[in-house]
Amino acid sequence: MDLFETRNGFPQPSISRIRKVEETALRLAREHGLKVRVVRWKTNRRVMASVGKNGVLNLHRIYQRATELDLISLANVMSGRAGSRDRERFERFIDRFFPRELGEGKSRLVVRPGRGLFHDLDKTLGRLLPLLDRPLRTLPKVGWSPVRVGRRGITWGTHRDTPEGPLILVNAILDAPDVPAFIVDHIVWHELCHQASPPENGSNGRRKVHSKAFIEFEERFPHLKRAEQWEVEQVARLIKRHYKRGRR
Repeated sequence: MDLFETRNGFPQPSISRIRKVEETALRLAREHGLKVRVVRWKTNRRVMASVGKNGVLNLHRIYQRATELDLISLANVMSGRAGSRDRERFERFIDRFFPRELGEGKSRLVVRPGRGLFHDLDKTLGRLLPLLDRPLRTLPKVGWSPVRVGRRGITWGTHRDTPEGPLILVNAILDAPDVPAFIVDHIVWHELCHQASPPENGSNGRRKVHSKAFIEFEERFPHLKRAEQWEVEQVARLIKRHYKRGRR
């Protein structure tokens, strides 16, 4: 499967896809009067694009996912020819793809926005909200967490409270072309149920994460049994593929 590979904990476009983006970016930059000869991919969090010494076009890695229209807007911004639509598209692209950081030090976690290579978590959330029978005080944000697996299992998703509000994270191992949409839907729904039905204290004094109310919420998901069966059957395959890609 050469559509993507996993680097830095997240699925990335294939090498052939990245090369096409580089060719298009260089062509458009030259058409806009910029003297460039090669693309260098950066992870600078302040500058998305710049022209360096010896004709180096520095681009942030998020532009490996860019379409030609995104690159045209970028070229207009860099050459000073940008209109309001170009600037709007430029800012919208950054908002949709730029990763954010949670925590510091060893607990630091890099989170990618909801639009993945193959699944869009924002659209997933929009499909699921009507299943709730009560409005949430605060709508959660959704994002992809780095691929993290153990030899025996995978944490599919988590629900976190952050200073900006609730956040649902989905393991980026599921952002793959052979993972059905209903699986991603199920993981987001499961974490959404945690927000709709927070943990309770049981009669024995123990904290119940999956309370009766939680289970009733989760059972509203139309493909629950099918999703649970897929996750049990496919977990070993996904782990094996993850480690196989890591050895390349």
